[in-house]
Amino acid sequence: MANPLQRISSAISALLEMAFYKLAVAIGKRPWMALIGCVAFAAVCMLGLIWFKTESRPRKLWVPQDSQVLKDRAFADENFPVKVAPASLIGRRMPENGDSGVLEADVLCQLHALHEQVLAINTSVDDAISSWDSISHRSAGGRYIATHILALWQFDGFAICNLNTSDVLSMLNSPVITDPWNGGVFPLGDIVGGIHRTADGNITGAEALKGTYLVRSVKEFNSKTGDEMDLRLNDWSSQFEEVVQSEKWTEFNTITVFTEYGFEAEIQSAIDGDTVLLLIGYGLIFVYVILNLGPYNRLEHKVWLSILGIVSTVLAMGVSFGICSAFGLEYGPLHSVLPFLLLGIGVDDMFVLVHTWQGLPDADGRLPIPQRLGNCLKVAGVAVAVTSVTDFAAFMVGTVTILPALKSFCVFASIGVFFDFVFQVTFFAACMALDAQRMEKRRDACLFCLPLSESWQPPKLKGRWLSRYFKNVHAKALEKTQVKVLVVFLTLVMTGVALWATRVIDTSFQYRWFLPQGSYVRDYNSLSDKYFSQSAVPFTVYLGEVDYSNANVQQQLLQAVSSVRANPYVSKDVPIDTWIEGLVSWSNGTSSTSGDDFYELLNAYLEGEGARFSLSLRFSNTTNATLLASSFTAYFVSLSHSRHEVLAMDSVRASVESQTFPGGLKASVYTRPFLGWITNKVLKRFDQTVCPGSVCSSLAVTLVSVVGENGMYRIAFCELY
Repeated sequence: MANPLQRISSAISALLEMAFYKLAVAIGKRPWMALIGCVAFAAVCMLGLIWFKTESRPRKLWVPQDSQVLKDRAFADENFPVKVAPASLIGRRMPENGDSGVLEADVLCQLHALHEQVLAINTSVDDAISSWDSISHRSAGGRYIATHILALWQFDGFAICNLNTSDVLSMLNSPVITDPWNGGVFPLGDIVGGIHRTADGNITGAEALKGTYLVRSVKEFNSKTGDEMDLRLNDWSSQFEEVVQSEKWTEFNTITVFTEYGFEAEIQSAIDGDTVLLLIGYGLIFVYVILNLGPYNRLEHKVWLSILGIVSTVLAMGVSFGICSAFGLEYGPLHSVLPFLLLGIGVDDMFVLVHTWQGLPDADGRLPIPQRLGNCLKVAGVAVAVTSVTDFAAFMVGTVTILPALKSFCVFASIGVFFDFVFQVTFFAACMALDAQRMEKRRDACLFCLPLSESWQPPKLKGRWLSRYFKNVHAKALEKTQVKVLVVFLTLVMTGVALWATRVIDTSFQYRWFLPQGSYVRDYNSLSDKYFSQSAVPFTVYLGEVDYSNANVQQQLLQAVSSVRANPYVSKDVPIDTWIEGLVSWSNGTSSTSGDDFYELLNAYLEGEGARFSLSLRFSNTTNATLLASSFTAYFVSLSHSRHEVLAMDSVRASVESQTFPGGLKASVYTRPFLGWITNKVLKRFDQTVCPGSVCSSLAVTLVSVVGENGMYRIAFCELY
C-alpha cells in the first residue's frame, strides 16, 4: 500500500501529465499561433526595459540598506561633508650589493621629481582648469595632505636632493620620528615596507615606499549608468596614473599606482570583457547543440530547431529583465552570469524534450503530430517541470537575503528560470511540431524549402560515441562489485573532506576580486599586501549635537575615549589624539566651565595649539556658533581574517555606544572598510540560513514530485550530496 507521500506524488504527476498532454496537443494543432503568442507576450514584457537601470555603487549593492553602517555613514556625510579620494603609489627596489634599496638618496631625489610632476597636474573639465591648489585636500593650516617619506623634509627639493643615504638612515633610526609636514608621529610602517635591520634593530634599507595624496572629491550620481562620478577627479586621476607609470623613474625596479578611478575603470573593463565571453559562450553552446541535438543527415538534423531553442532562452531573459525593470529592480555586476545560467538550464530542457521525442515507441510514430507531441510532453514536460520548480524554489528562497545585489539577482534568476520553462513547453514545443511537419514532408534540414528525392534514405548509424560509451563501457563497469565498492569508498572520502572543509571555510568578500588578471591595480594590491598589510585601519567616532559645555557631557565623552582606547581591537601603537583631551590638557582642567566661557576657551584652543582639530568639529552658522558635532580617530590592530574584522567592528561599536548622552543620544563609529565587513557578516548568516533553506526547498519539491519511494529517496540523496 502506498504511503501518503507516494499518493500525493502520484496525484501531482497524473495531474501534470494530463495538463501537459492537453497543452501539447493544442500547440501541435496550431504551432504558428503558439509561436506568435509567445513572441507577442515576450515583447510586451520587454517594454519594461524602458525602466532598465544599472547599479554599480558597492554600498547600494552589498550593504543592507537598513544597516547601522549606512546610518553612521549618512551622519558622517551630513556633518563632515568634506570628501576625499586617496591616490597612492608604491615604488619597489630591492637592496642589493650593500645598498639601502628605496632608502638610497638617489631614489628619494627621483621620487621628489615625480612628486613635483604630480603637483604640476592641471585638470580641464568643461573649460574649467583646476590646479593642485584647488583639487588637493588641505589641513586647517592650509597645507595639502600627503602621507609620504618626503614629508620628513617638508618636500623641500633642494634639501632632499642634497641628502646622502646615511642622512636618510639617521632620520629613520631616530628614537621618535615626528612628521613636520602633517604633524604628529611619522607613520613609518604605512610608508616604508620590507625594512631591513641589523641585529640591534637599526634600519639599513628597505624594499618599498608608499606615498598617498588626498584629493577633493565631489561625486554626482548618474542614474543611467548607476555610477557616482567626479569628472574633475577622474581627469586628475588619469593624469596621475600616467605620471607614475612613466618609464623614466629608473631608480625603481617596479612602480605602480592606485586611484579609485583606475580601480573602477579596471572592474568595468572586466565586466565589458565578460560581454565578449558571453558571445563566445553562446557560440560554443550553439555549436554543441547543433552537433548533438539530432542525427547528422539531411533530414533528421536539428539545425533550425537548435537556433530556435536558444531563441527561447533569449526570450526568457528578455521577459525576466523586462518584468524586473518594470518593478524597479536594478541590474548589477553579479547579474552578468544570468545569461549563462538561463542558457544552461534551457539547453538541458531542450535535450530532454528532443530525446524524449526521439525515444517514443514506434507505434506513436503513426499518430498525428499533435498526439505525438502530447505523448512527448506527457513524459518530458513533467521532468522539465520538476527540475525547473526546484531551481525556481531555490532562487526564491534566496530573495529573503538582505543584500540588495544578491536579492535582485535571485529575483531576476527565479523569474528567468520560470519563463525559461514556460517557453520550452510552448515556444520550443511549437518549433518541434513544425520540425516534425518538415520531416513528414521530407524537406532538407538546413534548406527547408528544398524537398528531398523519394529515393533518398537516411544512413543507418550505430549511435553516438558518447551513448555507446555509457551503454557499453560505463554501465557495465558499474555492475562489477569492485567498482561499486570503489565508488562508495571515494564518495565517503569526498564527503568527509567536504564536511571537514565546511568547518574552516572563510566567508569573505572583497571588491578587488572583480579585478582581471594582469591589471596594474591588482599589481598594486599585491605589493600593498606584501609590504603594508600590517598597516592599521583607521576609524572615526562621531557624536552629534549635545551640550558640549556641560561638565557631565564632557566627562562622558572622556569616558567614551577611554573605552575605545581600552578596546582589545584598537591599536596601542598609534596614539589616539582627541580634541577633548587636548583641550583639557591645554586649559589645565578648566574645560568644564559652562556657557560662553567654554566656547571662548575652545575657540582660543582651536586658533592655536588645537588647530589640527578644526576639521574634527562642526559648528553652527549662527552668530554665537555652537558645536553641532565632534569626532576623533583611532586605529584597529592588524586584522588578518574576515571573522576578526567583523568581531572588531562589533566590539568597537559596543565600546562607543557604552555611553548614553543626554536625550538618549549615542556616539557612532564609521570607516569605509565597514562597508565590506558588514557584507562578510551578512554572508556568514546567508550561509547558515538561506543556503540550507534552498536545499530544503529543493528536497521538498523532489519528494512530492517523483513517483516511487526508491526514486524519491535516491534523487533526494543525490541532491543533498
